[in-house]
Amino acid sequence: MFRDSIALIVLLGVVFIANGAQANQAYWDVQSGSLMGLAHGSLGYSFNDAHDVSIGIGYVPDLDNHREMTLYSVRYQYQGDTVFNVIPSVAWQPFRFGFGVLIAGHDDLFVELPDQYPDGYYTPTAVRLVFNYQSVFKLTDTTEAYFDISILDVGLLTYVREPEFFQDNYEFFGLEGITNWGFGVRHQF
Repeated sequence: MFRDSIALIVLLGVVFIANGAQANQAYWDVQSGSLMGLAHGSLGYSFNDAHDVSIGIGYVPDLDNHREMTLYSVRYQYQGDTVFNVIPSVAWQPFRFGFGVLIAGHDDLFVELPDQYPDGYYTPTAVRLVFNYQSVFKLTDTTEAYFDISILDVGLLTYVREPEFFQDNYEFFGLEGITNWGFGVRHQF
């Protein structure tokens, strides 16, 4: 099933590129951090001047607290229409919100429930919903740089259930304990 999911993601990427290339709405995106790994590359498609969908693959190196991982993503973003001209050649779009599904390829995580667990006992640990906010700087007509803040579904649920813990132990109303940040570049082709 996992390999079928990867094949579907690749097929969707080819469709996005084929459709976007005709209308100059396809883009590539390279990001680091914000739950997407050390490096995460995506192919995406913009439509209706406010919506983006993308698929991607990322890499997390072997670290002290976990093994090497491959990450797969499918994401949606809504672009707000608020834009400020910072300098004549650079525009700032402060509000872009989105969500996506992040699938991790790691021996200790699973997409399908292992046989030793009864049905419904666990949800897949390798599949997570990610919510994100981006602040975007449009450098040219086709190139953007952005700052990204992301929250995992389990982090948001834990924060809602135990806000006092986070507010007592982390800055910014406790949100520092559940957020991750990163940077990226997006280029239309």
